[in-house]
Amino acid sequence: MNRFIFILAVAFTLLPAMVEAADIRLKVKNSTLGSERKGDTRKSQRQLKIEIDNRDREDYEGVTLEWVVIARDIRNRKLSIASRGSKQIDIPADDEIEVASSPYSFSKKEGEVREIRENRFRPDRPQFDVEPDSGTRYAGYIITLTKDEEVIAEAATTGMKKRMAPLLSKGKKK
Repeated sequence: MNRFIFILAVAFTLLPAMVEAADIRLKVKNSTLGSERKGDTRKSQRQLKIEIDNRDREDYEGVTLEWVVIARDIRNRKLSIASRGSKQIDIPADDEIEVASSPYSFSKKEGEVREIRENRFRPDRPQFDVEPDSGTRYAGYIITLTKDEEVIAEAATTGMKKRMAPLLSKGKKK
């Protein structure tokens, strides 16, 4: 019986905090603006399209939308920040809006396969030297909506907030 009363008391203390939480949903698309090829290097221009669905009955004015686009190095698979930015927006009640991030780009250099010499163990088959692809590719995003230093909504590619925490904390100290 005591356990039931304790759970009920905790639920009532947390209820006001849950009622005040914003009901904002974020949907993010990574759209391609164009691609350019020069020789064996390909550069693609992209942009995040962020759809914000406010299901609240309250308008949110002066909200800061922050985004971080994450890139992965093709050779060593290390993560880095490809683009970062923020915008001040107003979110109307019971409405959807779409916001675009600033454009960012990724470049990829295709590797080469060269025949270097005859294979001394198998003279009927040549030996090759392979140079792997290099550059960066899209890995994910982190989106945060804040109002008065309070996070009201956030979205991220699975696992990116945890993996990018060291890089993100370095960026804020600067």
